[in-house]
Amino acid sequence: MILKELKFFLPEITLILSSIYILLYGIFFKDNENLKKNIFYITIIAFLLALYFCLNIKPNDNIFFNKLLINNEFTQFFKILVLFGTLAVVLLSYNYLNDLGILKSEFFFLISLATVGSLVIISANNIISMYLGLELQSVCLYILATYRSDYLKSSESGVKYFILGALSSAILLYGISLIYASTNSMDFYEISKKIIESSDISSNSLIISTGFVLVLSGLFFKIAVVPFHMWAPDVYEGSPTNITAFFTTIPKIGALAILIKFLNIPFSFYQENWIQILYIISIVSMLLGSIAAINQSNIKRLLAYSSIGHMGFILLGTLAANQFGIKTVQLYLLIYTVTILGFFTCLLSIKDEKEGKYLEEIKSFSGLLKKNSFLAFSMLIMLFSLAGIPPIAGFFSKLYVLLSIIDKNLYLIAIIAVFSMIISAFYYLKIIKIVFFDQPLNPIHCEIAFSSRIIIYLSIILNIFFIFFSSKILDFLETSSNIN
Repeated sequence: MILKELKFFLPEITLILSSIYILLYGIFFKDNENLKKNIFYITIIAFLLALYFCLNIKPNDNIFFNKLLINNEFTQFFKILVLFGTLAVVLLSYNYLNDLGILKSEFFFLISLATVGSLVIISANNIISMYLGLELQSVCLYILATYRSDYLKSSESGVKYFILGALSSAILLYGISLIYASTNSMDFYEISKKIIESSDISSNSLIISTGFVLVLSGLFFKIAVVPFHMWAPDVYEGSPTNITAFFTTIPKIGALAILIKFLNIPFSFYQENWIQILYIISIVSMLLGSIAAINQSNIKRLLAYSSIGHMGFILLGTLAANQFGIKTVQLYLLIYTVTILGFFTCLLSIKDEKEGKYLEEIKSFSGLLKKNSFLAFSMLIMLFSLAGIPPIAGFFSKLYVLLSIIDKNLYLIAIIAVFSMIISAFYYLKIIKIVFFDQPLNPIHCEIAFSSRIIIYLSIILNIFFIFFSSKILDFLETSSNIN
């Protein structure tokens, strides 16, 4: 029986085995001059194999390993998105880390294990497997944040992230213990039954509610929404840019997947309560993310606040509390992930010609149009998408989210969401103005690797031509948005 169950989790098994191999290969062949390149190729092959298995395994809604993990179309969508996103990050990382002189086999080991953590979170059907996946991912992220040991900000951001992350994990674990103490179960579906059965007992209800709020706080920390966002700007700025690209997308995909399941399966009975929580959290996240980004001069800090705003927008789809709302969350995540990775790929193709440093200050991108029009127009498309300007794909992702909450008669929050879009458009357009119209402040050197060019092309194609194949994507999401 166990062997039959294992085939449904071949992507995770592939990445675990490859990460162990990478670690041992890095230890025993550290004097090999081709070590880094070989490990890079091994990592790429491992992710391609994991993708192949994920695409070819037919979801069957079965629950495996003593009800710890589940495999269905909902989990398959998020797994595919995580694997594609991480593969893109690995591809754009090699040249960047090599240029900085910090390319080591440990990077590929850590990013593989962090991805395994995300995949476990997505498949979780139990509060224990959820916690194990979150912690496996988090430990790898703490180390990745401090990966650039020669840079003081990287060490500082890693320490902040570790302290706050450990606190959030403790809060989440305490919440889990309260839920278990009240329901005597860990399986999501069993918890749901016990909550309904004990709904008339006031003392039990209070303990479960407290546990629910604590777990929700821990999950909100993982996606960096207000008021659990304080770590994001510093960590994004201090981390190497390729790792910032990873932080902005992959961990949040896994956390949002488990958040949707956690709200709609074990705590569906509490729907009226958690809708009120999400209502407030989404509003303050959208407004703070939009307003705080206006005065940022560092592109990574700006993208951190932008990400907070986007997560607030994504929570609107969860707020709808129906299948259409979940489908809009999936669509938003798909477009946001592809767009933001494309934008980071553009950033990692631009250096200061004199010093050879990768540019991070927004004003330093002035005159990019004259130096490399392809990168300038690529950034234009991706910034338009992030701002939600039609007819780029980002507009449709925001439109469908707004439709999902209007369908629930939540008109006030829809107006606030549109207002936050207008504010955020200002700082996206400010970057475009600097790139296209300002005079160059420093000589720029642009070098686009073949793999980077592929990522940028894919991002452009999705954003420009989404309108032509949107119906096919939505049809695919129709089946994968069913969590039960």
